[in-house]
Amino acid sequence: MEETSNTTNRGFLLIASLLVLSSMMIMVSFYLSAVMQDVRTSRIIDTAPQAYYLAESGIQEAYWKLENDSAYKTNFETNPTWSTTFTRNDSIIPGSSYTVTIQNSGVANAVITATSTINVQDTQSQRVVQASVFKAINNSPYADIAVFSNEEIYAAGGSMSVTGGDIFTNEDIDLNFFSSWETSHDARAVNSIDISITSSFDAANMYDQNNAPTPTALDMPQIDFDSSDQNSFKSRADQIYTTGQFNQLLNDYPILTLNGITYVTGNAFIKKGDNLTINGTLVADGSITIGNGYSSSSNPATLTINKVPGEPSGLISKKNITIGGYSVTLSLEGLIYAAGELRIQDGFLQNLNLDVIGGIIAQNIQLLVSWTPFTVTYDEANINDALGTPVTSQPLIINHWEEQY
Repeated sequence: MEETSNTTNRGFLLIASLLVLSSMMIMVSFYLSAVMQDVRTSRIIDTAPQAYYLAESGIQEAYWKLENDSAYKTNFETNPTWSTTFTRNDSIIPGSSYTVTIQNSGVANAVITATSTINVQDTQSQRVVQASVFKAINNSPYADIAVFSNEEIYAAGGSMSVTGGDIFTNEDIDLNFFSSWETSHDARAVNSIDISITSSFDAANMYDQNNAPTPTALDMPQIDFDSSDQNSFKSRADQIYTTGQFNQLLNDYPILTLNGITYVTGNAFIKKGDNLTINGTLVADGSITIGNGYSSSSNPATLTINKVPGEPSGLISKKNITIGGYSVTLSLEGLIYAAGELRIQDGFLQNLNLDVIGGIIAQNIQLLVSWTPFTVTYDEANINDALGTPVTSQPLIINHWEEQY
């Protein structure tokens, strides 16, 4: 009996020891698990600020794209249901990434969601940042105006064809002596539109004081020619010439190409036989005359103005612009701007070939005995780049929140 009792006691002690040991191991396991979880949590907390700023980087990249990437900008401003997603890996922090989704909820109204992830050994730190972005689309009063005159538009024996935009004047449109005008859009005069019996004017609609709605007068857009401001044309000019220097340049190089903004202090003359290409803008704080005045050359005065993306382009005068009198070939992508008078005139048996992709703004416009149609194709971007006035505001972030995982 005693031996059996001892055996039983030893068995009990063994079982009890195993239970105690198991309990201790379980407790140690829980403790180690808690410690590891605390370490993991600590690492996640340590990387949380990095995850936040990484997600913010995604928001800022999306914002930049909406303002500067043409594909993103166009979709954001025109497609109310547009959405897109892009991902960046290891762009800032090794072992990190962010994914950004842009979802339009309307035209120029979107929600940007950026999710950042940073690998922390066997776990991840993640942050979700979301921002609502809105852009005010400004319906400029000058939108859709291809030809703008602050005073009268007068034609005698002149032909003009305008595509894609209106013809507007704060005074009268007066067509005489077999003039022939047309526009795919509207003709608008604050005072009156007068068409002689020998002339014709084909427009989608005509509005004046006798044909409602009467157009509202608009201030003539202004250009900063030569102020001390860094954005004036003179401050931004790539080359500056006096009248004499510009004349001598064309005498020495009758076939010439100039890039950027060419600024003439005084009057600028381009005569028959000159062949000038401007990849940018020709600006004068005097008058600009093309193909007017005697020249022994039998070749026309040729001026080609090409558009450089994102840069101003055109023919811009602080005073008057006169085109013609003798043969002229003008091909222009940009804006014709005359703070004074724009006169287009044909001489006897002379040919004028004029083509503008952009628009015209002048104090007053005269088109005289110009039988070959003067063509204007409206391009709002070309006009606004030359004026230096954006049509729309920048995108604005109007709401912002974040989540941490």
